[in-house]
Amino acid sequence: MNKQSIPRLIAEIGANHMGDMSIAKAMIDAAADAGADTVKFQSWRAEKLTRDFINYDKTLKRHQQTELSNKQHIELIEYCNKKNLNFLTTCFDYERIDFLRSLDLDEIKVASPDCGSIKMIEKLMKNFPRLIISTGMTLNNEIIKTIDATRGHDVVFLHCISLYPTPPNQVNLSRMDWLKDQGVRVGFSDHTMGAKAAMLAIARGAELIEKHFTLSQQLPGKDQEISGDPSVFEEISDWISLCHKMTGIPNPGLSDKEKELRQIYVGKWGRNN
Repeated sequence: MNKQSIPRLIAEIGANHMGDMSIAKAMIDAAADAGADTVKFQSWRAEKLTRDFINYDKTLKRHQQTELSNKQHIELIEYCNKKNLNFLTTCFDYERIDFLRSLDLDEIKVASPDCGSIKMIEKLMKNFPRLIISTGMTLNNEIIKTIDATRGHDVVFLHCISLYPTPPNQVNLSRMDWLKDQGVRVGFSDHTMGAKAAMLAIARGAELIEKHFTLSQQLPGKDQEISGDPSVFEEISDWISLCHKMTGIPNPGLSDKEKELRQIYVGKWGRNN
């Protein structure tokens, strides 16, 4: 981290709004108050769910209840603008790209299952200046193929373990180093409980932290109990600020106070140089 690169904090609202726009807006408010700079939603169309998906009927109903309409996308973007928050969403559907591009977004998210979806990623690159791509559940050769396909575009690859929640002994933040070795920018999509993994990822150089966000882990929904509440996001946000303060710049020179102390202490025991 340096003075020019303060890590971004993305509150992944996903489906935790439960299909209620008043809850979605309350979550945007809470995320802003907790220090997030971006809130992320998910742009699926339930009708596109494949018929052979596990528990199809139950899954279809859940996605239908939380699917965002075109109008709701626009409403949420306008609300985020009022709150000085960035709106981000995940594209799950090749045919949804044209609509999402019409929203005039600067960036788009690619979920882990589509890390290797080169056809979709290539179209996204043509329509969005910046991509954020999660790498959970993705084989090394697939990641390398996607990295090669996105060379020259503004992309951040997120280290991600697709276990909900991710136990500490499987977080494996060293994989961020492997991604950096491929010559790409790196962040962390955090599915652990609490703030510590995100804090360590920041200390290890993550440019971006994405974490599921909830108003309360007691609310109904598949992701609520593994999401961070506002207190967790405040802890991460405070850590980002503290790391930024402590990192400083590469060659600042001595402070005025250090210069004063130098006059006192250099030569205290005689000249040894």
